[in-house]
Amino acid sequence: MRSILMLFLITLVLTAPCCCEGDTTRPLDDGVKITRESANAFMRRQKRSYPYYERYYEMFKTPLEMKQERCEHYAPCDYYAERVGFHTAYAYYFGHA
Repeated sequence: MRSILMLFLITLVLTAPCCCEGDTTRPLDDGVKITRESANAFMRRQKRSYPYYERYYEMFKTPLEMKQERCEHYAPCDYYAERVGFHTAYAYYFGHA
């Protein structure tokens, strides 16, 4: 078993320089280039909804989001929320869910 393992390691060491030969001066981000049309075949852009509807949600936060921020700003609640979950921690420290 050891002889097979040693033979494998020696073969690996001897073949590594041959396999790893390459142009090391080429930048790594010089990868595959594809056209915009072929990229759109599998990547679809998310369509926007009405602009006024989006602005409304940017200005106002949901009640759950406000509760989460309240818990995040109170260090013991934030620590407890990481352990048992947000709803349990909020109910424990602020008394209501």
